[in-house]
Order: sequence, then C-alpha cells, then structure tokens
Amino acid sequence: MPATGATISDLVRVHSRAHPPCSDRRCAGRPPVLEGGERRELILNAACQILDDHGYHSASMDKLAHMSGMSKKTIYQMFASKEDLFRTLISERLFDIKRMAVHCPAGITPEAELVHILVTIATRVLAPERMCLVRAIVGEIRDSAEIRRIMQSIELCGNSNQIEEWLLRQQAAGTWPIDDVEDLAIGLFNMTVGKLILGELFHARALVSLSEIEANIRRWVRIFLAGLSAIEPGRS
Repeated sequence: MPATGATISDLVRVHSRAHPPCSDRRCAGRPPVLEGGERRELILNAACQILDDHGYHSASMDKLAHMSGMSKKTIYQMFASKEDLFRTLISERLFDIKRMAVHCPAGITPEAELVHILVTIATRVLAPERMCLVRAIVGEIRDSAEIRRIMQSIELCGNSNQIEEWLLRQQAAGTWPIDDVEDLAIGLFNMTVGKLILGELFHARALVSLSEIEANIRRWVRIFLAGLSAIEPGRS
C-alpha cells in the first residue's frame, strides 16, 4: 500500500458483516423480513450517520426512521428514548473495548502479551466506523448536555479491561512493583493507543502500516516497563 495519503484507519478497515438473503423469508414483490437484531443494527447505523451529519439535537426520530427504513413505532419498541438509543450506540460501538476478549498466543512473555493486547485494541479502536463515531462525539460534547451525560454514565460503569487485567496478573505474580492498577492502565493506554487515536483525529499520518503501529506500541511498552523496573519495591 502506498504511504502517501494513507491513514491508520485505512489499514485497519473492518468489513461489515454480510447478511445473505434467505429465500424462505421473502415474498414476491415484498422486501425481506428482518429479524430483531437486523432491525436494531440498521437503527444504530442510521443513528451513527445522523449524529455525524446533523449532530445530536437535530437527530430526530423522524430522521432516524427515514434513514433506517424503520417506523418510529419500531424504534420506540427497541429504545425507550432518543437518549437511550444514543447511549446504546456509544456504549456498544465505542466502549465495547472495555469488555472485549483478547486471546494471546500461548507461551509468550508478559511483555509480548501486553504488546499483543494493545495492538488488538488499537486495531479495533481505529476502525473507520468507530473513528467516525469518535469525531461526531468530539464535535458534540461541548454543546450537548445529553451527550456529556451519556459519556459520564458509560464511563462510570464497569472499568474492567484487558490492560487492567494484565496489570493485575503482573501485580499478583510480583513481576513489577505495580501499585495503582487503574492509574497505570490509563497512562499506558494514553501513551500507546491514545496517541494513535489523537493522530487519527487530527489526520496525522506518520504511521502508515500495521507493522509500524506495532513497532510504536512495542517501543512505548518497553519504556513503560523500564519505568516500572526502576521503581523500588514498596515505593510509589
């Protein structure tokens, strides 16, 4: 892939899951009958697009119904309110990395395991549809009290994630002098994945390949672990 004009998200593009046609659910001259999960995804896709195009305040249920091809009645059957719909959208498509499982190869070192976790998270976070949602939220959060409330409510529930779990395992094993797991997890995320997110948000294009992303993360992991090793046991 040529380096010129390439963004990180171009390299981690996630293809949407295709829904093959089911002949037993079709009638001549009628659209296919969608299951609940498919209707829900269409509504969330429409909500994401409308948030990006028009902003939260202009994201009316009428617009959502028109863009998703669903009736307002169907939307309200699945989501209690507009705020509930967008809370679901942000929680499932932005904060799901807190709950996602990362399967590491067996027999690797703790350092290699941490690099693998962070590269997996970076690949998921930098997917184009996710970055589109991030940009839309960044554009709205200053002026929309509802979006701020949604972000705060999501942030307050369930802080468990793969980085914290890795730190807890190392803390239990005594590998490094780890004191504040939550603070260290935030710092490690910011110096690796967070740095890449900022670059993508501002269209910085220094990293143009997945191998360079991995090399960058590996470098900062080594700096982080060297810093931990320099701490005397029992001292913060």
